[in-house]
Amino acid sequence: MARIVVCGYMIRYPVAGMLFVFFHYLLGLARLGHDVLYLEESGWSQSCYNPVRQEYSDDPLPGFEIIHAVMAKFDLQIPICYVNRESGQSWGATWDDLKEMLKGADLLLNIGGVCWLPEFRLCHRRTLIDLDPFFTQIGRFAVEDLDEYQMYFSYGGNIGKSDCTVPTRGIDWHPTVPPVVPEIWQKRATVNEQPIVESITDAPFTTIANWNAYGGIAYAGEYYGQKSEEFLRLLNLPNHTAQRLELALSGASSEIQTQFLTEGWLIRDGGAVSVDLSTYQTYLINSRGEFSVAKQAYVKTRSGWFSDRSVCYLAAGRPAILQDTGFSDWLPTGQGVLAFSSLEEAVDCIDRVNRNYQAHCQAARELAEQFFSYKVVLPRLLETALTTNIPYISSFP
Repeated sequence: MARIVVCGYMIRYPVAGMLFVFFHYLLGLARLGHDVLYLEESGWSQSCYNPVRQEYSDDPLPGFEIIHAVMAKFDLQIPICYVNRESGQSWGATWDDLKEMLKGADLLLNIGGVCWLPEFRLCHRRTLIDLDPFFTQIGRFAVEDLDEYQMYFSYGGNIGKSDCTVPTRGIDWHPTVPPVVPEIWQKRATVNEQPIVESITDAPFTTIANWNAYGGIAYAGEYYGQKSEEFLRLLNLPNHTAQRLELALSGASSEIQTQFLTEGWLIRDGGAVSVDLSTYQTYLINSRGEFSVAKQAYVKTRSGWFSDRSVCYLAAGRPAILQDTGFSDWLPTGQGVLAFSSLEEAVDCIDRVNRNYQAHCQAARELAEQFFSYKVVLPRLLETALTTNIPYISSFP
């Protein structure tokens, strides 16, 4: 059993899609028997989002309340702590106690690189998990602390390969994937102890997406964008298939929404879908499957990125039809997960799933168990992070 401090972005932005990114780590590590502490810091002024009031402040308590409710739902009991880096005020533990916890931890696991305090150096074994390949490597994330770790992992499974153009910055990025706890996505009804996979004939393929997220960026004379550019390439897809397609969008203007509605897409408010975990889970489980593009930068660099949202669809037994970022290099595709690179390929993938839907549902669940289950992902990650020889450097007074 290891003592692990996990850092993330749940308290400041406690909406369902973001919560699951980090919560699967916490729940998975705890279920594997590890001693886990969650620690987050403010990062910047007015960084705490209240999803009920839809406003930002310095108050972390709304995030605390939401996370504690989620923990209670899944019977998770671990310390949750927060530090305001400007005032030094702490919640969940005293600052002195937090320092002692960091000193005694076997590993600090910084997920996403949106937390950094000098006191993190008290834990001599520190690991970064890059959630946004390309954007992290060019300095959009982990700006303060990229050189502060002994081990680096990335959801960009192809980084360092000859056909992947994500810059490495001289770092050896170990490939990893989003972990999922499959049992929290499966309905309770079973036959012979096997979950029932029901055909949802009338349901649309769905996805939940932020239209432009944190924006595109120019790098080395080229532009690297978000999902907006890739969705626009498939604007008239509904004219080529009878399958209903629905986008739960955040950040899209009324003009963009009207444009997609005119072409036959169904549009839903992404914020309403993500307001709490129950609503979010119900939306995914009641979908026929997922249909989604990826951020343009992920596709253009052939990063190999795979979505933390898509693994939830798979765990629920819902097939995923996804724009290929290069993940087809390491993940079996064609059953359960289907990869496309053009409108014509997207149409073909939809038809293939609908012709043998039950088999694709079963394959989706099997892929979730074989490639993305916390029982597979986290032990492999920890074995690398905890057993690799590193020099001990005391860099904190």
